[in-house]
Amino acid sequence: MILLAFAFVVVDLKVANHGLPTAGAIVAFALGGLLLSGAVAPYPWVSLVTLVVVAIFMGGTLFVVVSEVRAARGRPVSTGMEGMIGEAGVVRKPVSGGSPGWVFVHGERWQAVAADVPEDAYGQDHERAIGVGRRVRVVGCEDGKVVVVPLEAGAFRYAPEET
Repeated sequence: MILLAFAFVVVDLKVANHGLPTAGAIVAFALGGLLLSGAVAPYPWVSLVTLVVVAIFMGGTLFVVVSEVRAARGRPVSTGMEGMIGEAGVVRKPVSGGSPGWVFVHGERWQAVAADVPEDAYGQDHERAIGVGRRVRVVGCEDGKVVVVPLEAGAFRYAPEET
């Protein structure tokens, strides 16, 4: 019966059912404890009171743990590249759409590409890039790089030609 109680807890973690298996786990635990203690004890009420207290404590703990596990499943990602979406950072090496640069976000340096690079209206041969020191916001991730957009107007400038 006690093993059945643990099986009910596992089922409750895997299936959305509003805690009914946890209630079954508490009942199975209490019945298993009664079967283990038996009626031949010199003071059976002591075993019964102890069992009831342990079952109530275990039930409360299980309801709290199961509800926290369910709540954690619905929360957005908070670690890794996906957890950085929406965070602000600072450009360390110019970022453009064609060639990746470096940004400092979340206390780390990340390789970055610009999400939207305005087209060159003047027919220049230079590529437009987000300059060093400009603030950017992470809007996505692709191929191990973060995708950023500038937070400030006029952040794009012409990148110098590489020689």
